[in-house]
Amino acid sequence: MENKEIREIYFFNDMDDSEIEALRGSIQMKEYEAGDIIFREGSSSSELYIVVSGKVGVNKMTAEGDQYKIITLEKGNVFGIMSFLDEINHDATIIAEQKSRVIKIEKAAFDNIANSNLSIAFKILRRLAMHLTGIVRKTNREYMDLMHMMFRKSK
Repeated sequence: MENKEIREIYFFNDMDDSEIEALRGSIQMKEYEAGDIIFREGSSSSELYIVVSGKVGVNKMTAEGDQYKIITLEKGNVFGIMSFLDEINHDATIIAEQKSRVIKIEKAAFDNIANSNLSIAFKILRRLAMHLTGIVRKTNREYMDLMHMMFRKSK
């Protein structure tokens, strides 16, 4: 994967060539076919994933044992964040919806980079924080919409 292709991904677009070169040895490119399971809800791992091409679905298990798709992620979207940060089992199953390429960053590799290059670690953690705040804001809006509908129906 060329520096230019890496920089086109939003997650890395604020890094200079030297930072991308330093990061290159810590990222792995993975390819998945439609229907491939990238990881399962409840499984343990601590990798961060970024969609380079294709689409992957984020699925949660219902109480009845069925898979419920929450969202489809596309180029530039990130997943595996919670397990990457807290090293607790995955909260969802990720399934490739079509042929997909994803970047994988293992927690141990990130920790090595963080120890040697604080600038890269800061930029990655800032992007993760920005991504998580976007998720929280969206969830807050959806929660308020749901509450509004519930209160309207109960009147």
